[in-house]
Amino acid sequence: MAIVVVHKATGRHYILIGTGYSFYKDSRPSFLGGVLFPHEDEGEAMCAAICDEKGTISWAQTSELEVIEVNGVKVREILSSYINDVDSINKDNLEEENCPACGTRAAIINKHCPGCGIKLAD
Repeated sequence: MAIVVVHKATGRHYILIGTGYSFYKDSRPSFLGGVLFPHEDEGEAMCAAICDEKGTISWAQTSELEVIEVNGVKVREILSSYINDVDSINKDNLEEENCPACGTRAAIINKHCPGCGIKLAD
């Protein structure tokens, strides 16, 4: 299965090899408090391993990438059977619930979760 992605900033196309997700926490001595009051930095990193036409593997932030096609089929074509015609409904009045699998907020009229694609109960 080949997933083609485009790097938004450069417009270059790559094959998606895999993804990674991690949390990090870093601490270093503060200027005034030293090790007694360290400066802490924490966050999360969402990266994807991508491959160019020469076979060189590199890592990119997932927010910098956009999926173009899967196995030669455009993403919109694959998802067309899952996309609801929500544009004609006032989105402010839609009730939402959390997806039981990934926690993404989804309108209750959705048949599938917009985050992970799992089928939601009617």
